[in-house]
Amino acid sequence: MFSESIARNHDYGGVAMQNIPPQVQALLGQLESYQQQIQLVIQQKQRVQVELNDAKKALEEIEKTEEGTPIYKTVGTLIVKSTKSKALEEVKEKVETLEVRLKALERQEQKLNEKIKELTQQIQSALRGGVAG
Repeated sequence: MFSESIARNHDYGGVAMQNIPPQVQALLGQLESYQQQIQLVIQQKQRVQVELNDAKKALEEIEKTEEGTPIYKTVGTLIVKSTKSKALEEVKEKVETLEVRLKALERQEQKLNEKIKELTQQIQSALRGGVAG
């Protein structure tokens, strides 16, 4: 595995990888995987947050618009005329969907942070035990 070959050549706190027991090396590989996963989750969360902010701004603008004023929306490469009520309904639904998605990503990030913390403690404990014994 690519990450294992990198890990073997990596120096962890002054301890060369070849001096680390195989089970600790496996934990380090798992830790690296969790760190990569959390980076992806953070990126997704940022994208969803931007999209949510845009949707909320659109919602505010639609709400300010007087009834009967034409509202246009993009559908793919087209711009389509819509009504205020239809546009409100669609944007509110989008906001709700994005809020649910954001909460799910926040839970996922929290779980990964907990796993990373737990794994880091296991690794530190194993390395202390390995150095002492």
